[in-house]
Amino acid sequence: MRKATFKINSLAFQSRFLLVTLCVSIVLLLARAIYINGPDVVVDDAYISFRYALNWVNGAGLVYNLGEHVEGYTNFLWTVLLAGCAYLGFDIAFCSKILSVCMAICTLFIIYRFSQHLFTGHQVYWVIAALPLILFSVMPSQARYVVSGMETLLFVFLLTFSTYLFYKCKWAASGVVYALTAITRPEGLMYFVIAFGFGLVLLKEGTHQPPEMRQFISRFLVSFVLIYGSYFLWRYSYYGYLFPNTFYAKAPGLNFANLERGWNTLGEVFISWNILPLLFLGFFALPSARSDRIWYLFAGFVLITAIYFLYIGGDFVVWFGPRFFMPVLPFILLMAAEGIHRIISTIQLQGIRLILVWLIPLLLILNGLWLSWPARFDQLDTFKSQMRSWRELGNWMKLNLPAETKIATDAAGLIPFYSNLYAIDMFGLTDEHIAHLDVSDIGKGVVAHEKYDPFYILRRKPDCLVSTWMNEQGQAISAGLDAVTQGLEGLYELVAVAKVRYGAPPDGRWVIATSTYSQALFKDGYQTGLFCLKANQ
Repeated sequence: MRKATFKINSLAFQSRFLLVTLCVSIVLLLARAIYINGPDVVVDDAYISFRYALNWVNGAGLVYNLGEHVEGYTNFLWTVLLAGCAYLGFDIAFCSKILSVCMAICTLFIIYRFSQHLFTGHQVYWVIAALPLILFSVMPSQARYVVSGMETLLFVFLLTFSTYLFYKCKWAASGVVYALTAITRPEGLMYFVIAFGFGLVLLKEGTHQPPEMRQFISRFLVSFVLIYGSYFLWRYSYYGYLFPNTFYAKAPGLNFANLERGWNTLGEVFISWNILPLLFLGFFALPSARSDRIWYLFAGFVLITAIYFLYIGGDFVVWFGPRFFMPVLPFILLMAAEGIHRIISTIQLQGIRLILVWLIPLLLILNGLWLSWPARFDQLDTFKSQMRSWRELGNWMKLNLPAETKIATDAAGLIPFYSNLYAIDMFGLTDEHIAHLDVSDIGKGVVAHEKYDPFYILRRKPDCLVSTWMNEQGQAISAGLDAVTQGLEGLYELVAVAKVRYGAPPDGRWVIATSTYSQALFKDGYQTGLFCLKANQ
């Protein structure tokens, strides 16, 4: 069969084929999202932003607890969009999924535009040119983030879109979208700095005239600074710190234990996500940077993401998967496609070349479809049960506790959101004191769960306390509470337990009101406890 049958030799055919692939990819992505959707798939942390959004809509401001200006979220633009949904009367969790699926589709469109510019007009096999679109739609991580309630896919879209505008030399528009990216998540600032430095180097290579350099700086930099600077001045005046409270709660500093954990977690992410084959293929795209420098920028984004991941000591991979690498996934996919093209182009035997041009994409698609996180995630049912349990407990507390009750909890999302009670976050994401603690052995525990102060909790003497994990004796052990067991038992008594393990309760009782604990309750999975002050306290 003639070589022309397998290669894209017509610009018209390229455009039509990529457009059809885009449409098919959107359908596949929607099917994936619908398949993984269901009750209790929204991540607990998402409800922190939901609570901020609702408080804002209700006139209390962007706060977690009324009257306390603590920045316990890292997704300002996402929170604003959710607040808009709530203001219009939409269910905030449902709206988060609709927004996310729209962002995923928009990202597919930008990948399509990148493919047009990077592959159209070149002697690239049509299967390879379409591969980034197909892979983005079939890898289940995108569908998981659609239904997670988190800002991940908004961040992915904004970074991809701002980089596309940068590639097209739309300096002012690119600066604006990079600013929106940084407003969505603080890491966006990191990508802007890389892009700005890359632009300066590119323009100084001698291919551009000085007026173009001035235009780049005046439009790209100024547009970014005007938007991001305005936002930064507002948030600093409103919250009083250079960084969000969550940064201080998680900030590890440079130490060997933290870097070691980051390295181990990096391997866990890459293996569970099965991204290593794509990274390996993407490496072969770098020689293409001799003719198109954008490949260097893509590689720079991937590299800086890995360095940042190591610095923060990794992530809580069990629930969040590869969320910190999601923003650079479109660039990894494009680089992998270019890498395949370059590898195949070096093969002289036409028969072997034609076999590989079909075999490699097919293997990558199967890998993404069946083996990539969370397709193999065997704890999803456990996750759903845990989220359902905390939701039911929050609703139970709303019905059975006075509205002025103050609680302390180690799960700052679902329980405070549904109980609508004043809440002290025992891991410090929304608590200023705990977030700013100096922990000497940070890096040796679970990411974002290493700062806690049970003595501080006792001093504040909340009306009730939630420990999402208890031991077999029914004692609170989460967030360091096992260190103050005697003090807790003197002040608090068990009021209710919630089932967080071993699936749904056969009798439908997710929450049981009880003042005693037993081995039977523990073995049945009722391992979250609600403790309230004793009557004589």
